Order: sequence, then C-alpha cells, then structure tokens
Amino acid sequence: MSQLDRGGPAVPPVSPGPGWPTTPPPHRPLGTGDPREAGPYRLEAVLGAGGMGRVYLGRTPAGSEVAVKLVHREYAGDRAFRKRFEQEVAAAGRVQGLYTVPVVDADLQAEEPWLATAYVPGPSLQDAVDDEGPLPEAAALGLVAKVAEALQSIHAAGVIHRDLKPSNIILTAEGPKVIDFGIARAADVTSVTGTGMRAGTPGYMAPEYIRGHELTEAVDVFALGLVAHFAVTARLAFGGGSAHGVTYRILEQEPDLDGCPAPVRTVAARCLAKDPQQRPDPAAVIQLCRGNPAPEATVVDVHSAPTRPAHSAVPAPPPTKQDPEEAAPSRPASPSPPVGYSPFAALAAPLRRGRGGAGAGGVVLGLVLVLAVVLTVFLVPWGGTGGDSPPWLKPTVTLTGPGDSAADVAFSPDGRTLAAGVQQGKLRLWDVATRKQRATLEQRDERGEEQLQRISSVEFSPDGKVLAGAAGDHTVGLWDLAGRRQVATFEASPTDQVRDIAFSPDGKVLATGSEDGKVRLWDVDSSETRRIATLDHGQPVWNVVFSPDGGTVASAAYDPAGSSLHTAMLWDVADHTSAHALRHPKSVAGVAFGKDGTTLFTVGSDDRIRQWDVNSGREKDPLAEGGFTSADGVVSSSDGKTLATFAWTEARLWNPDDGTPRAVLTGHKDSVESVAVSPGGGLVATTARDGKLRMWKVPKAG
Repeated sequence: MSQLDRGGPAVPPVSPGPGWPTTPPPHRPLGTGDPREAGPYRLEAVLGAGGMGRVYLGRTPAGSEVAVKLVHREYAGDRAFRKRFEQEVAAAGRVQGLYTVPVVDADLQAEEPWLATAYVPGPSLQDAVDDEGPLPEAAALGLVAKVAEALQSIHAAGVIHRDLKPSNIILTAEGPKVIDFGIARAADVTSVTGTGMRAGTPGYMAPEYIRGHELTEAVDVFALGLVAHFAVTARLAFGGGSAHGVTYRILEQEPDLDGCPAPVRTVAARCLAKDPQQRPDPAAVIQLCRGNPAPEATVVDVHSAPTRPAHSAVPAPPPTKQDPEEAAPSRPASPSPPVGYSPFAALAAPLRRGRGGAGAGGVVLGLVLVLAVVLTVFLVPWGGTGGDSPPWLKPTVTLTGPGDSAADVAFSPDGRTLAAGVQQGKLRLWDVATRKQRATLEQRDERGEEQLQRISSVEFSPDGKVLAGAAGDHTVGLWDLAGRRQVATFEASPTDQVRDIAFSPDGKVLATGSEDGKVRLWDVDSSETRRIATLDHGQPVWNVVFSPDGGTVASAAYDPAGSSLHTAMLWDVADHTSAHALRHPKSVAGVAFGKDGTTLFTVGSDDRIRQWDVNSGREKDPLAEGGFTSADGVVSSSDGKTLATFAWTEARLWNPDDGTPRAVLTGHKDSVESVAVSPGGGLVATTARDGKLRMWKVPKAG
C-alpha cells in the first residue's frame, strides 16, 4: 500500500525541476595519493574529507554506487579507536529506516579501516542553507519530523548518533537522510582528538556531552532542536565565537531563539531543555511538528526577486616573479541579500498520521526547494551594510586537493611559499603566486620509518631555510628546504602530543607546547638538537609564540573541565623562569605579541581581545569587546599591522592599534583550526576541521 492510500489529504505530485538543491555536489577526481580500491569496491571520485577520514564514491563489481569512508591512519593506529569503531559499525549495521543511510559493508582490520554505505546524492542541509538561505517554516517542520523518525530508527538499534548536525543531514527528493550515526563515539576514546576534547561538534553538543556525563538518546534530541533552529534562521542558537565560548553558553545560558517562527520555536525550545529528562523523545517531537501543520501547498514566486551579479571568473595566474600578494586573484566583497528574501519555495501538505507502532513516525511532507536565482546568503556580523561594516569576504582559492586534510598552515618569510601539515606525516608546499603545489615532504619518525600521524603544527625558520613540523606521535621533524630533505627528528614530549611550535627570531631556538602542560625550548642551531629548558605551564599547552626580540615566550593553555586556572604565561628565555602569569576569568585560547613586543594580545571564551603590558604583566583596556571577539586563536602578521582571530566557521581581521575590524573571512563549512597572515598582510590562509586549506586576498593595512 502506498503512503497516499493510507488516508488523509494527498500530497500534490511533485516533478523535479532544474535548480533544485537536491542535485549532488560535483565529484572531485582521484589524486595521485588516493587509493583506487577498498575491498571489493572500485573508487572513482572523492566525495569529501574531514578530520576522521576521506569519503569516496565507490562502485560494486555489479556497478552499483556506494559511499566508502576510509579512516585516517592516525586513528587506525589507536587500539582503543579500532575496538570502539568495530562496535559502533556493528551497531550501525543494524539501523534500518526510511530516513537513514544503511551500512552495507566494512573491513575494520584493514591497514586503513573502511566502511561502505549506500550512496545518497544530494546536498547537505548545511550546504543548502549556506547557499540558498533558511528554509520556510512548513518545510522545516517536515524536515525535523523526518529526522526525528530517523532518530527513532537509530535509537531502536541501540545507537546514539552523537554528532547530529546540518552537515550530517542529506537532502533528497524522497526526504532527508541522516548519515554518520554512531561514528563519533569511536573517536571519543582516542587520543587523536586531544586532551579534554570530545569528538562531537561544539555548537551541537548537549550539556551532558560537554561535561562528560553518561549519554542517552536525549543528546540527539538536543542536537535536533539546534538543527530545527538553524534550518529556519541560518544561525546557531548559542551563537558563534570560540568553541570554549559556545560550550559555556550551552552550559550556562538559554538559547537565542529570536527570529525563529513560533511553531518551530516551540519544537526547538522543548528539545533544548538543559535537563535531558525534560526533553521530548523523537516520537513526541513528531507529535509537536504534527500539532503545527504546514499550510496548504504553495509555490513562492522568486522570479521577481532582486539579484546581484555573479562573481567574475578567477583570472589566470601571472608569472611567478611577480609579488605573490599582487599575483593572487581577488574576489569582491559580498553584499547582504535583500531583506526578507529566501530563494527556497515550499511545496507542502499538512502533516498526517502514517503507520502506527513505536518505530514509525509516519510523516508525509513534500519538501521542495525551488531556486530561481543563484546567490549566496551572507549574515553580516557587525550589523547592517553601512560604510562602518568590514567587508565580508569569500575565499579566493581552495588549495587542498582531493583527499587532503590540512591541519595547520604557515607562510614563508618572503611570502612566496605556503606550507601545510596534512594527514599521514605529509607536509605540502604551494607556490603562492601560481597557487600550484611545489612539493610534498613525507616526514619520518625517530626510527626512520614512515610517519603515520598527522602533522598538527608547521613553522618556517625566520630565514626561510628550515621548515619544522610537529606530528601526532610526540615528535618534531626539521627539513632543509633547499635540498628538501629531513635533517632531524626529535621527541618533543615523552608522553603527549605537541600542539604548537615557534622559532625564535634568530632561528636558533624552537619552542614547543604540548598536552603534558610543558613548554620546552630546543637548541636547533647545533649539529644535534638538544633541550635547553622545560617550563611548566600546568595545563595542556595549545599555543606558544616568541616576542619580536626573542627575550620572551608566551604560552596559552587549554583548561580541562573543572579547572579554574585560566592563565596565559610569559617566560623569560634567558633564565627560563616565569615572568608573569596573566589571569583571565575564563579559558585562554591564544596569544600574540604586538609589533614592538611590549603588548601581548590574548583571546578566549570571554568576548574580549585583551591587551597586556609585557614588562609589568598588567592588563590594559581591551582592544575589542562584545560579540564576535571570543576566539579559538589569534595571530599577528610579521609586520605587526594585522591581528587575526578565528572562531567557529569564521576568521576576522583587526587593526591592532585601535581594534577596528577590517574583514570577516567566511566560507568555511566547519570550525577554523589555524590562520596565517602573509608578511605583507595582503593574503590570509586558513585551515578548518573539514580539512580544507583556503586563501584570501584581503585589504592591506594602511
């Protein structure tokens, strides 16, 4: 019996039309480093890459399409991860539902474990909203109800999704499909995610998940409430900013549901209860959606909506001898969209009851997303579009190739080369002017064997002759760039991962910060690397930087749950002592020196860019405060004229003299992990959790 034969008002038939956002994104061809097969499946294209692995379009021997996820080797080498991954894949294989994507095969003993699922062509909810704007109320209610039905199927199999978010919901003509259920749990047990970190996405994590409490299915309902709010507002209910700031607001504040239509707000508010026992279960969520029926089917005419010119094509790169900052093409700043305009059109019928029983939501809703014009919606964070607002910039180019997953990025001192650490011990070099890849350096561990861990931090020496890369196995490698050979490898921490590295201005000393709470200084100027000093910060160190004169090192540390230290430290390099402990009311995420070395900038989860007098350790007036100043990190350009902060899916540029905002860099699909500013200040490069390395041409400081 078809769904339309079960009684209730019929859903008008829908025929796909051109421009619908159910068209899958284009496939990327396989690169030279990509495998050609996984088990019995022939791999044909790259569908995506992220922190945990790469996803390929595969084909069975009979010709059917599947999506094959290969796990990065740094995860594969973790026994705890393998064991939990095996358990979760087995559980995920039991999930069956109309709005879930089934697991069809897996090999968990392979050198790179993989699993295959049915291939679902279509954009994610994240991409659809990013590109086309918020969904209409009726479409959003239907979407939420169907995702709730998917959660019923997932929970019935004994699985908790743990990472439900818009990028894990694929839009198809048959309705939304939920992917990646249960996989986040496997990552939670591995050291790859870092001390005190969870594998979920901060903006979609329930309070009990953040606190490390025992989890129930209610964590997925909390995430569903956040998905509902995002679908109709294109905003995060607990705001953006640093991961620390977002999680603090989830724990301590109520969600900001302003602008959320009343029926959807009712659903979201119930799902976002702090107490998991006060949240509705998925069946009750479906009832909430059914209690707010969609209007009769309508199609919104968007043909008369105002449009804006499409971006011009990227010009061909000029000769390499040209200034790399002038050579890089620019993309115009993007204006705000017309007020109230949405390129989505909903074709919907009232929600009605389907089959009974505990596992059935039975929601029928025709979700049709019709496009008449092509434009991207941008939310201007400083409000309005007047002359006081900084430009909202999209990336000029994405440099990482298919299958790459960049973790950190750095410009060479002359600005002509860009380096990034990628998966499996590789460092890649790009020519900034031509945007072409120059070389791939394959780092070796202390035994001279292939480095299987991700390169998490990269740094050029001040003369540009040496490149340092910190790997996930506690080691740091040094490269002679002229000969492109690895000249040294040393263990920078006996027990924990190195999170950041920094050269002294004369290039003779390398500072490392690691998760064991130590800042170590290394002599890298002699024939054999030796440790000069060990400085005890007391908490896992995430950021280290030298002052311009080399006399001081600053460090910032991550505060584990329950800690109240919240300090940045200033260390005297000459006598290896603590000069000042700079106390903050909340966690400190990053440090950067001003151009003359007398001022230190710090950022964290307290909505301020703080300034400190380096000599006295006293706090000055904040450089900037209020919304969008919380950050996960901060860097200063080598000329001291630009300060860059990054948080969530954005990077922001500031005038370090007066705190004036200069630009917002958007276009990331996941949390930004690192930022680098070119020596001349005209280019900015970023990496994000989605593994992409992006570059912008930005207005130079005056």
